[in-house]
Amino acid sequence: MGRPLAAYPLLAAKGSRHAVRLYAQTSSPPVRRVAAQLGAVIIDPPPGDAPQSEEALVAHGYRQISEDLKSEKTTPELLVILFANTGAISSDLIDAGIDALLDDPSRDSAATVSRYDRWNPRRAFRETADGGLRPYAACVPGAGAPWFPDWGAVIARPRVLDALRPDAEPLSYLGANVFALKQIGGGPVDRHWQVPKMEYWLKKQGVRDSPRPEPQPKPQPQPKKGRR
Repeated sequence: MGRPLAAYPLLAAKGSRHAVRLYAQTSSPPVRRVAAQLGAVIIDPPPGDAPQSEEALVAHGYRQISEDLKSEKTTPELLVILFANTGAISSDLIDAGIDALLDDPSRDSAATVSRYDRWNPRRAFRETADGGLRPYAACVPGAGAPWFPDWGAVIARPRVLDALRPDAEPLSYLGANVFALKQIGGGPVDRHWQVPKMEYWLKKQGVRDSPRPEPQPKPQPQPKKGRR
């Protein structure tokens, strides 16, 4: 559609009625470029070559933002967490999550979720040592439709993020009282075959192709063998 994938969550944040400042935590040059073009402050990830957990990255980014605001003698009221490989997020969804937390102080966070009945834990299997299959979660009782976080957006309170540690359990930054921002077909782009799905989602939301597409890098010729 003529834009880098990382542009879509940033554009959704810029269109929010509530979000007032953009930050982008990344070591990727293409993501840094698009973030800078859209007015985001760049945060370097934690140092080190080892892959960082999602919780470690959220904790690091939140603390950097808090330090930044402390110099202005203010503190963050809410933090909207977005993901560079997920374009399935809109300004309306972000604002709905922020409104839900402003209306109810007991809520720890709001998160976008999509319904995936086919991936109900009761239908999952685990592999046995002899290559067979056994029920993965046969002990899980039926509890209605399964809603999975789809990494579109999380709106979190500082009280949850203040307690977040790099070695925390997955999705700990949601807290305990989570408001559901329901949508259909959300999810990140982790594989090439998911790109058409993301394009379909965006066009169903009314997003149009960019009138000035981003230039695509041209493939470079391979060096000839024996060249010095």
